[in-house]
Amino acid sequence: MIERYKKSAELDPNDADAWINLADAYYDENEYKAAIEAYQRAIDINPYFPEVWNNLGLSYSMLRQFKEAIKCYQKSIEIEPDDAIAYYNMGFAYEDLKDYDNALKYYKIALEYEPSYTDVWNNIALIYRENEQYNEAIKCYKKALKINPDEQLLYNNLAIIYYDNQNYDEAIKYYNKAIDLDPNNAELWFDLGDVAYEKNDYELAIKCYKKATVLNPTFIEAWNNLGLSYTFQENFEESIKCYEEALDLQEEDAVLYENLAFSYSALNDYDKAILYYQNTLRIDQDNINAHKKLGIIFCDVKNNYDEAIIHFDKIISLDPSDVDYWESVARCHEKLGNFEKAKEWIEIGLRLKANGI
Repeated sequence: MIERYKKSAELDPNDADAWINLADAYYDENEYKAAIEAYQRAIDINPYFPEVWNNLGLSYSMLRQFKEAIKCYQKSIEIEPDDAIAYYNMGFAYEDLKDYDNALKYYKIALEYEPSYTDVWNNIALIYRENEQYNEAIKCYKKALKINPDEQLLYNNLAIIYYDNQNYDEAIKYYNKAIDLDPNNAELWFDLGDVAYEKNDYELAIKCYKKATVLNPTFIEAWNNLGLSYTFQENFEESIKCYEEALDLQEEDAVLYENLAFSYSALNDYDKAILYYQNTLRIDQDNINAHKKLGIIFCDVKNNYDEAIIHFDKIISLDPSDVDYWESVARCHEKLGNFEKAKEWIEIGLRLKANGI
């Protein structure tokens, strides 16, 4: 298509429509620099095409040259001052520049000419959300939904605001509406699962995360969160299956190793717990929680006091104020006959306890 339009422009270099067609073809192929050159040739022939100025602006925006884009949108508006799309694009460019005052100004002008422009309502809401004006954002989304009640994105964005503000019941309500419109969207099921998880409704979370993994079997985060939900239900066998599914998709993940270690430890399978905590430390050597867990297992279960002390000493080097385990350290030293060391740790622990630490 590009070659065809290029030939047309070459045959008649003064044909503005030929350059416009060529520019549109370049734009559709994401060749924005070439599109800019072709749109500019069309403008040189006829500078009174508002849609060409608008498309030239879009091309600059795609190259993140927003100031140049704004100049083009302004030209388009000068020619056709009631064009809501040009005001919308102007607002979008200012939003990309983080100039939210001007972005809101032009979005609101766009609504004066086209009050049912739901994309504008959505973008205004996003700015309010960015600036933590949540009530204003919610009003915008609800106005947009009155105009277009079948727009999944609006329900999704509204749900996000309620989730961010810990209004989980409303978040669930709007995620369900989004899912009604797009039931095969794994991300929506995952997000709904996250809300249920935060609400401690693990049955619903499990249902949602399972659905997400059915729709997208390679969804690592869904497998992990499904495992966490089973963990909170103390169904550790199922949680292990989920973490292993995630590990099959992504090896060498410290979080997954740590989660597996916790579940195996809860099942009193300490050998596997040790293995997975050690794998955690192989990737994240300063993981304090893994050192604590290994220290406790080696001290209280395996009676391997030398190994336990290695992990407890590592915790001290990472965070000297963390003394929750001082009694375990003292006991390890006692078992090894290091009575002075044990006494020292007992005194440290009692002193800190007396000081309320």
